[in-house]
Amino acid sequence: MSSAAADLVLLGDLTGRYAAGSYSRLASDRRSVILRADRRGAAEHGHRITAAIECHIARAGGNVDQLTQLLLHTEHEGGRLARSIALRSGQTALDYVHRVWTSATEAVSTSMALGSRHDAYEVLAALRDRIETTPWRGERGRTALRVLRAHLNFAEIAGGPLHHASERQTAEEAGISRTTLRAAYEKILKPQG
Repeated sequence: MSSAAADLVLLGDLTGRYAAGSYSRLASDRRSVILRADRRGAAEHGHRITAAIECHIARAGGNVDQLTQLLLHTEHEGGRLARSIALRSGQTALDYVHRVWTSATEAVSTSMALGSRHDAYEVLAALRDRIETTPWRGERGRTALRVLRAHLNFAEIAGGPLHHASERQTAEEAGISRTTLRAAYEKILKPQG
């Protein structure tokens, strides 16, 4: 297991890397982000940490029993969510760990581990080449191509295929409206389509 994964297990999310979405909100000054105090945000944050740990364990060739021991160990901050579920409802915690483990092993088996930023850029260049050489017929096809190029630009800035861009950011980067972007997602760029 990598040192980053070990730190995540032992110390939890010290950098706030996994805190996003409903776990944070815009402060009244409209410039800074503050954490929400509600339980749902904390649970989402805990789930992101648990899923990341499980992906690290799956990538390292571990199994669900080893993972359960790591998450339920009282001194490991990364397993806080699993322990709180175990305290509230016992067996449900094991069911939760198994459900997330199934998702993690599937994600790891269908993805490629990138060793460096250079490897990520090579993957993005190959993807860009494939997108650019695919025939995109009609106005809808050209719109879909613009959307994919926008996502590739975001991925290159992020340094790898995994990136986050809002609907508004993507529409602005592609030079189209949000309505047109939604139509491109729903009618052309369907998952597995």
